[in-house]
Amino acid sequence: MTIRLSFRRLVAAFVVLLAAGCAQVSHVQTGDVVLRERMTVTVDKAWNQFERGLGDDTPTWTQDGFTVDALRFYVGLADGELIAPTPSEPKGQQPLAFKSGMRPAQIVALYETYYSRGGSTFTLDKLSPDTFAGGEGFRFEFSSIRKYDEVTLRGIGWGAVRDGRLYVITYTAPRMSFFERHRGSAEAIARSARIKKG
Repeated sequence: MTIRLSFRRLVAAFVVLLAAGCAQVSHVQTGDVVLRERMTVTVDKAWNQFERGLGDDTPTWTQDGFTVDALRFYVGLADGELIAPTPSEPKGQQPLAFKSGMRPAQIVALYETYYSRGGSTFTLDKLSPDTFAGGEGFRFEFSSIRKYDEVTLRGIGWGAVRDGRLYVITYTAPRMSFFERHRGSAEAIARSARIKKG
């Protein structure tokens, strides 16, 4: 059983690495960084960025590799825009489309569906009002068991809707040791978020 599980994890990791090989990796330096020409964040330490090749075009930053820790930026999604592409299999999956009239709980439900695709689990641990990007927003904390390697993840998300557009930052990492390693930096980046006018 142990050998079979280890082999499955090895195969899963290999598939992920193949996908990563198609991704463009760049370095995010310290200072102010503009994302999608709509949001600015202040970075306190360098990160690695994957712009494409992770299954969608969501900017994704990491310190130890995106299968370990991932800081993702959903910037200025308009009404009807998807937070993630709809997989072709299994059939019948509903598109994860943002609607401008959604309440925080409904937005978080989109992420619950996203993280639980493919058989992973998602548990919402906390959802509360919070200040984000200079105004009213929300914060949610969650845990997830990733199906392909059975790793337990912890996650935090910060979000707000401004002028009918969705802005969300999420940070995830394995619960044991990795989550706390870069949590402070992720929190600082989220606190620094500013939405550009115009």
